[in-house]
Amino acid sequence: MTKRLLDIKDLKVHFPVYGGILSKIVAVVKAVDGITFPINEKETIGLVGESGCGKTTVGRAIINILKHVAPDVKISGNINYHHENQSIDFVKIPPKKMKKYRSEIQMIFQDPYASLNPRMTVSQIIAEPLQIHSKISSKEIHEKVLWLLEKVGLQPEQSNRFPHEFSGGQRQRIGIARALATNPKLIVCDEPVSALDVSIQAQVINLMMDLQEEFNLSYLFIAHDLSVVEHISDKIIVMYLGNIVEIGKSSEIYHNPKHPYTKALISAVPQPDPKNKNKRRIILKGDIPTPMNKPSGCAFRTRCPIAKSECANDIPILNNIGEDHFVACPFYLEEF
Repeated sequence: MTKRLLDIKDLKVHFPVYGGILSKIVAVVKAVDGITFPINEKETIGLVGESGCGKTTVGRAIINILKHVAPDVKISGNINYHHENQSIDFVKIPPKKMKKYRSEIQMIFQDPYASLNPRMTVSQIIAEPLQIHSKISSKEIHEKVLWLLEKVGLQPEQSNRFPHEFSGGQRQRIGIARALATNPKLIVCDEPVSALDVSIQAQVINLMMDLQEEFNLSYLFIAHDLSVVEHISDKIIVMYLGNIVEIGKSSEIYHNPKHPYTKALISAVPQPDPKNKNKRRIILKGDIPTPMNKPSGCAFRTRCPIAKSECANDIPILNNIGEDHFVACPFYLEEF
């Protein structure tokens, strides 16, 4: 039976916006506006949506670093991490007590050029989390660094080089090795291949899948490329303006989307065969509303091709339409 690793319940992340001479709060950015989903052990959850929908904020909330980035952020709801027969809520836990759990939840960042310290060698970069979170000797740390480099497809003799001496794909492999150093249970992957060439993307994705099988990892894989997410994920969560609009198995979401927003995202995936003209491209009208002034009711209604007047009343809830497929739209069966 699959064991639950993380439970996110009604998570809200709001950033205050200050203005005026007295720097009063003039608006609130509702980056995440009440989302709920679980992550199981050895499972990959794909989190997709347009830029600005709140994907990265969800990842940063899970690893509990938002207070360091924006001290005034307002976080509510629950992020329950199941650890040794107890449940720890990362929303309520003081930052000083997070160190105990940081080794078990790591992050791979989007930009391999900015996420590595240019003044540190590869060996120092990978060794740093081991020095913080473990009590092993310097010799054991060095041996583990070399072992991790081999695991991600790099050579031990490259350990004394600096990040600028590596290509983008190699730098991301270093980031993966750093995340693996503390033997984590969950890795939050924040668009880890979006800055890489397509050919390199495939290599990194396949590496991550191999490592997941070997180390029994769980991934929260954040991306906007649905074809990449469908390849690596067990389940896909589709977000729009801070809310979840659809959840389901990856193959079901990719090949049989139900929500009009998901259908539009799928239609935008590039086709490798230029002769394949059977796929209809769905062009959404209008621009994405600002999260400081979201539309009432369903946030997608201002761009939705099947929107009705009642869509402005209430935020639609996720309904199970069968086989763990959830859609937040009461009119999803209508054609357009």
